[in-house]
Amino acid sequence: MNYQKRLKWAFISGIAGAICWIVGDIYVAGFDVDPKNYPLFYSTYSEKVDVGLATLMLEGSTNRLMFGALIAAMTATLFLPGVWLIYQYILDKNTWYARGTYYLLVISVMLMPLGHAVFYFTGEIYKAIYNTDPVAHPYLLKIAAGFQKTMFITWGTAIITMLVAYLIFSIFIFAGKTNLPKWAGLISPLFLTIYQLPLKLILPPSDLRGWIGAAAFNISYLIFFLLLLFCFKLPSEKETSQ
Repeated sequence: MNYQKRLKWAFISGIAGAICWIVGDIYVAGFDVDPKNYPLFYSTYSEKVDVGLATLMLEGSTNRLMFGALIAAMTATLFLPGVWLIYQYILDKNTWYARGTYYLLVISVMLMPLGHAVFYFTGEIYKAIYNTDPVAHPYLLKIAAGFQKTMFITWGTAIITMLVAYLIFSIFIFAGKTNLPKWAGLISPLFLTIYQLPLKLILPPSDLRGWIGAAAFNISYLIFFLLLLFCFKLPSEKETSQ
């Protein structure tokens, strides 16, 4: 497969991965919940749980949460050609910092599936607490605390790794170390995610606000890949070393 075809399929793979992950985010965590509607967590157990997390997925059916976890976890590898594509825009790819950034992006993809799927388990254990006799709650709360800790570690590590990698990539763009215009550093996935924050704040309570809150980073991924595809010249094999 020649270089241009590899670029083409990398675009297709990255865009497909972003779409699958947006769907997964919406299904597993795309809820706009008022915690006050769930007094068991909002009042009774407010000191024992993260109230926002405990109530987030209570309205999601088991099948919905499971589908959201699986579609994303099973398609994460689609992002690997996408991050390879992003790496192609760096002018001097043989430097240690360019390769380091690329490997950091690869690591972020490897961390994503577990960090995403654990939302399903966390949601289900809090649903179990809400729908069982209080006599079972102490044990279930202990399990939930473990699931929640695992979620924060796995999901948090994946997100921090991605944000750091794209911050570095943005710096590369600003410094003229890519064949993108310097202003394009403002449309990296990091900044595209930041731009969505005010939108979430001004939107009234709605499903749309919940979807944006859950899928913000992967919406940014999708927008970024589309901008690269339609607004910027693809690097040729002569201009970009493989």
